[in-house]
Amino acid sequence: MGRHSRRSDDFTYVSSYVKYSLFFFNVVFWLFGGTMVGIGGWSFLEEYSESGLPEVKNVFDVLLQVSIVLMVVGAVVFSISFSGCLGALRENTCLLKFYSFLLLILFLGELVLGTLAFVFPNTLTDWINQGLSQKLVENYRDNANFQNLIDAIQKEFRCCGISDKGYKDWSQNQYFNCSAENPSPERCAVPYSCCRENANSKSQTALNEKIYTRGCVEGLMEFVKGNLYLVAGICLGVALVQLFAMYLSRTLLNQITLQRARWA
Repeated sequence: MGRHSRRSDDFTYVSSYVKYSLFFFNVVFWLFGGTMVGIGGWSFLEEYSESGLPEVKNVFDVLLQVSIVLMVVGAVVFSISFSGCLGALRENTCLLKFYSFLLLILFLGELVLGTLAFVFPNTLTDWINQGLSQKLVENYRDNANFQNLIDAIQKEFRCCGISDKGYKDWSQNQYFNCSAENPSPERCAVPYSCCRENANSKSQTALNEKIYTRGCVEGLMEFVKGNLYLVAGICLGVALVQLFAMYLSRTLLNQITLQRARWA
């Protein structure tokens, strides 16, 4: 009888497998978020240590600062995963509820944005073509990190400019426009990342044989259509990871509640 009582006292509803699976799962994202914050902070200091802080007038000015976006996204990932790590390790129900709530909000937000993009693709495309593209082009030379990002996108997707106007977008940039008042040596030109790799600048070939003429929105849409299964698989994988984390946290919460009720 005494032996049976000791076994009963040692029993716990909290599964070590669930607890430490949730802990180590979040450790990975905690380190990833911290790395993003570190890289973003280092990049921010490198770029603005001498020139001073960037001027921010609206939300577009923030989105165009790659280092700031990295720090913000990294801080969000770091905070969410840290609450999951500590909540699992300490069996803290408040932190686990907070973690589950944030994951749910994030998942629902992604679901709503994905649904809107799927149901109203033309609205999204028009917004990029008419509003966002102009801001992206105008600020090309104002930020080295942002410039490197645009160059990488144009090279990767073999495009030039953002909107459906293609390479003509660059006429909106003060360094590339063709106005008579523009003293820039790059007047009437485009960024080097628009140039085709095998183009001969000395030959009198057609324009589309020297540079990419389509916009990057078109290039991105073509990539998505050509790799539909890959894109769908990535989106599904991200959703499953979030759902798995929510499942673990809710399971652990229920187990902790049962264990506390047993002690009451």
